Amino acid sequence: MSAASPLRVVCLVPSWTETLIEAGVNVVGRTRYCVHPADRVSTIPVVGGTKDVNWEKVAAQTPDMVVFDQEENTQAMADSCPYPWVATNVTSVQAMPAALEQLAKALNCDALLHMAERYRAALAAPVSRSGRQLPLLSDKHNSSLSVLNDDRPLLYLIWRKPYMTVGTDTFIHSLFTHLGLPLITPGERYPEVDENWLVQHKPVLLCASEPYPFAGKLNAVKDELQLDALLIDGEPLCWYGIRSLRFLESLQSS
Repeated sequence: MSAASPLRVVCLVPSWTETLIEAGVNVVGRTRYCVHPADRVSTIPVVGGTKDVNWEKVAAQTPDMVVFDQEENTQAMADSCPYPWVATNVTSVQAMPAALEQLAKALNCDALLHMAERYRAALAAPVSRSGRQLPLLSDKHNSSLSVLNDDRPLLYLIWRKPYMTVGTDTFIHSLFTHLGLPLITPGERYPEVDENWLVQHKPVLLCASEPYPFAGKLNAVKDELQLDALLIDGEPLCWYGIRSLRFLESLQSS
């Protein structure tokens, strides 16, 4: 195995695009949502999105391999792929080492194996149950950080109109559970949250910066739901691969 893969790779998974570039993989095609690292992806052609792909644009990049993920992409995309492909299935933080090893084998890349080892070490390191370790963002309408110290449950919001959260079978939920900060949820995957449920549970809202841009809308959310709320950086919590790895490693030195 070489330290960096010589293969020409089209990656249709934003988290993996960033990770593969960090590992030295030759990424020659990406989705429009693959925005990290910004200084590198700007020169990589866009061949579609996470739910659609233009195979003519892919063909122009003469790839040796296409990278999918079962949640990010559709089965139809994989079925129509005219090139060798690999598909991960990342639904939890615990699945990350195996997923990195899967990609390392498919792409012949030692650097990804090293990331898998780093991920195992990060997951094995002790963590302290503290909401202040979360990647909170500055916002003049943030509630006091003291709300993280009381007994109210935490609700992670990813969308507004309708309000939606993350369920138990998601990477984000598994990461919070690993940190000893389990999230409250009304169901699996990405359920909507209704007013009656909110009145009953009275959670502290963690309003993510993505996929819905809660920045600048925090005061409106607090007024609508009459709950305490904090703005949180969603990228370290849902961009699995190198971004979530760096977040976990940062906790070891904090």
